[in-house]
Amino acid sequence: MEVGNNKKSADGYLFGLWGLIMHSIVLWGVLDANFHSPILNNLPTVPPLNNPPAKRLFLFVADGLRYRTFAEETPPYLKNVMENIGIWGISHTRMPTESRPGNVAIAAGLYEDPSALFKGWKENPVNFDSVFNQSKFTWAWGSPDIIPMFVKGSRQNIHGESYPHHWQDFDKSTNSSRLLDSWVFNKYFTWLNSQTDNIKNQNGIIVFFHLLGCDTAGHASKPHSKEYKDNMRFVDKKIQEVVESTTKYFNDNSTAYIFTADHGMTDWGSHGSGSNDETETPMIAWGAGVNYYKNNRHDIEQADIAPLISSLLGISIPVNNEGVLPRLYLESGNDEYGAKALLNNINQLTIQVKANRILSSGRDDVTNSNWRERKLDIMINKIKNLLREKKFDEAIKEGDEAIYISKETLSHYRKYQRNQLVIFLTLMWLGWIILLILNLTGVKKQFHSDKKSSSHLTLLNIIFITAVILLLIEHKVSGRGDWRVMGYGTIAFTSLWLAARSAFTLSPVFRMKDNKSSTISIVGTVLIIMTMSAGLINRLFFSLSMIICCGMQIILMKNAPKFLIGSAIALSVYPTLPLVKPNPQTEIVLISLALAVFILWKQSRHLVIMELIKIFITCLIVTENIDGRNGLSWIILIISPICIFLYSTENIETRLKAVTVGLLCPLALLSASYEPQVYLLLGVHLISLVNAMKNNEHETLKHNEELLTPENLMTAAYFMLYILLSFFGTGNMASISSFDPMWTRHFITVFSPFTMSGLILLKLAIPLILVGCASRAFASSSMFMAVLLLGDCLSLPLMYNVTSEGSWLDIGTAISRYTITITFPCLFLILYHLSSPLMTFRFGALHAKAKTKHHLV
Repeated sequence: MEVGNNKKSADGYLFGLWGLIMHSIVLWGVLDANFHSPILNNLPTVPPLNNPPAKRLFLFVADGLRYRTFAEETPPYLKNVMENIGIWGISHTRMPTESRPGNVAIAAGLYEDPSALFKGWKENPVNFDSVFNQSKFTWAWGSPDIIPMFVKGSRQNIHGESYPHHWQDFDKSTNSSRLLDSWVFNKYFTWLNSQTDNIKNQNGIIVFFHLLGCDTAGHASKPHSKEYKDNMRFVDKKIQEVVESTTKYFNDNSTAYIFTADHGMTDWGSHGSGSNDETETPMIAWGAGVNYYKNNRHDIEQADIAPLISSLLGISIPVNNEGVLPRLYLESGNDEYGAKALLNNINQLTIQVKANRILSSGRDDVTNSNWRERKLDIMINKIKNLLREKKFDEAIKEGDEAIYISKETLSHYRKYQRNQLVIFLTLMWLGWIILLILNLTGVKKQFHSDKKSSSHLTLLNIIFITAVILLLIEHKVSGRGDWRVMGYGTIAFTSLWLAARSAFTLSPVFRMKDNKSSTISIVGTVLIIMTMSAGLINRLFFSLSMIICCGMQIILMKNAPKFLIGSAIALSVYPTLPLVKPNPQTEIVLISLALAVFILWKQSRHLVIMELIKIFITCLIVTENIDGRNGLSWIILIISPICIFLYSTENIETRLKAVTVGLLCPLALLSASYEPQVYLLLGVHLISLVNAMKNNEHETLKHNEELLTPENLMTAAYFMLYILLSFFGTGNMASISSFDPMWTRHFITVFSPFTMSGLILLKLAIPLILVGCASRAFASSSMFMAVLLLGDCLSLPLMYNVTSEGSWLDIGTAISRYTITITFPCLFLILYHLSSPLMTFRFGALHAKAKTKHHLV
């Protein structure tokens, strides 16, 4: 008997391990199929151009400056440039609208995949080419999060300095935004007066000003504030001084200037997602080699700035650039140079086309390439002939079409393997879902002949081995440069093979005790899952999900408690309210803290006093009568879970109340509006649910049945809804990628990405931990497996919505929806185990145990 149990336990661990592998591969695989890194190594560079119009270029990047605010109150000097001497427009950025991806797009001409967001949170060596690398010399000053990533790992031509990290303080009173930009401009004037004699007549010089002031002021005071606009005008004034000093010193009319921003900012001071305010930034160019269009707006893509810089200076275009030279920005009257610059851009893109063709399809011979590439080669030869014949206008016209073809061809080869990979990922996921269903509902088949069963399994093994061998042969014959298709294909066949083996030995059996309640449970589960799926697109549907949940609880429970129904109806209201934004509404947070007192009813006196003191101090910090950054906020954060351990563990309702009140204060310190109200209502609802199911002797409460039931699915759907409501009750998909340090204002204001991000994640996790604590009342293997099944089925159709095409807001939203659904079961399991000490550990029990041990001794 013990041997059998050990075997069953081992099989369970293997099944769990295989499930973890499947979730990891499918999550990564879908992103890999759609967002493969655009960076290829060891690509040759195109030769530099002769007789460039500019010897040096000054690049001003105003971090966090959005176009709307700039256009509404354009500062005087840059307004004069736009109207009288330069060309301007909107630079359209992409998600994630963060500093590293934005600056990489400007300097390298490439858009990194979404994971670049996390690379920006640490210093790392350069792993991409940039205009700075291709320049003769570059001097750069600015943020310690931006400058080092261009300097470290580069060749010795880039010289950069940055100010200390602790200068980046989002506290309004420090006025750090002005300090940061002043430091950058002062560094330039010092350099101009001491280190420029040896480069006065040299070509290919870049001076890079990374100006963080607008971003800092926007986070601290919002983009509509006086501080933000004052910083914008300060930058404008300093740019005028730079231009005047530079013109006076060099006096050769060979300096070009570009002013832009890496990303914009929302009205509430965050960035990261894809709204217009975040993706639209100003773009102004003037000086040597730059065209002049009075009051005519000429928009570009952010990556187009890199080939523009290269063309103005005559340096090589960065090898991984995917930007297109905006010809209208080049000075008119020099069509020969413009045509050659355009041809250089086409040649640089063509090099990437050929490299991606070899990598993705394995075909090295252009005669076997895509028709677009063959047409592109013909067009390049035609442009060269037109240049030799001095027909520059015709060469430019042909070049414009060739640029379009080259971009289309590059996109074709980058997506060449996508369909194959998605098919294999689908088969892989279907195999896993079938295996999961059979594991949940399967009963061992009784075969008339063991020999017949063995022959079926042998045939299945032969088919599996043959499929893998054929896939390997196809890979070798194709000559592809990577193993992605081979790897995903092998895993897909393995998944289907395991599912087929289980189908030979197991029959699905679905246990239904009461036909009426089971039918209602199934219908309710389907409705909740459908509305939750819609809620991932529009959070209003979570209100409908909560109303359906409330209806199911009324129907399936005898005498459902009033608090259960009332809290469910109240929770359904919040997804209809405006999104929580980091504009502090202190009075709403204070009301939430006051309401927590009612949950303490009937608790022991010393516990009530302890919680009241903690709530009172939190109120003082929230109202800013006390500065929590001095350590008080951190003390409350640390002691809050410790206080929970003083409550009794004998009654699960008492412990849930302790968790609800205990974690409220840290949440309030990280909140700006009604987030604590949602948390409190969710706590009341979960406490009432536990009580109601206990009173109704609900069969999902602490049962040990292994076969799946409709009630398991219903309970699983409840908890899936509670987890999603914990987040979507106050936010939406864009909130996931948006970053605003105002959330952490009571803990830290000096820019520290890891600390701030950790606190924001904690804020998101607190309601989830509460749900995890409540789930311990319904702990059973069947319920966990039901959550796994529902989450995995929900993620299958969302797999096809992930794409690299469309608006960047839509792309980011699709990625977020898919990631949430596929990680949902793992999140639920993690929450269950994380909540264990909060629900089971008690200091008094530890003391009693020690006392008993001492007595025995």
